[in-house]
Amino acid sequence: MINYIQFDLGFILTMSLRLLAACILGGIVGFQREYPGHRPAGLRTHILVCLGSALVMVTSEYFRYVYGDSFDVTRIGASVVSGIGFLGAGAIIKQGFNVTGLTTAASLWTVACVGLACGSGFYTGAVIATVLIYIVLQILKIAKLKFEKRAAELNITVETAVDTNFVSKISEYLENKGFVIRNVNLSINSSGNKQCIRYTVGNIEKSEISKADLKRDINSIEGVIETYIKKKILRGYE
Repeated sequence: MINYIQFDLGFILTMSLRLLAACILGGIVGFQREYPGHRPAGLRTHILVCLGSALVMVTSEYFRYVYGDSFDVTRIGASVVSGIGFLGAGAIIKQGFNVTGLTTAASLWTVACVGLACGSGFYTGAVIATVLIYIVLQILKIAKLKFEKRAAELNITVETAVDTNFVSKISEYLENKGFVIRNVNLSINSSGNKQCIRYTVGNIEKSEISKADLKRDINSIEGVIETYIKKKILRGYE
């Protein structure tokens, strides 16, 4: 049996507005995630999550027209709030000793809630939430960078003999020199006779050691083959 309310022009316009609002608001958050160019979930992912969540609420609204006011329109939406976790888990990436993607996973969950708000016609809450999400992701990120004075970072690549103890030795040396280790990756070459440890370190403004002295000190560690150091200027702080 077909319920013809779905073909009513007023109903179609209302539902289209809600879905369009979800696309726009989800796209705003997704654009911020897309901009750095290395996020596990960007513009299209956030739009689809928000649109899908809105469609769930729109479908629930349609069911209420079909089955009457006794139908609980929040029942399907509740499953979105809990079910979006699998997508957020996929955005979390473990790189060496560092875990990334937690903020993107959180943004996916919140944008799903924005979609539910759009789908239920709660535009005010959806817009305010989107503004706050954008402030947290973009403006507070800039403030955090300035607060930590992360104007630049060093990418340090160290080739050593195969021994994981080098990671702790070099890490301890860098921390003693005042550096803050942001990321560590360890890989072994195909022949298995050499490993490569890649560090991303910050707080270089507070460290008084030069790159030449830093390279010399690391190379002096027994078992270290060669060290490569490159300074990276963070976007917007050059």
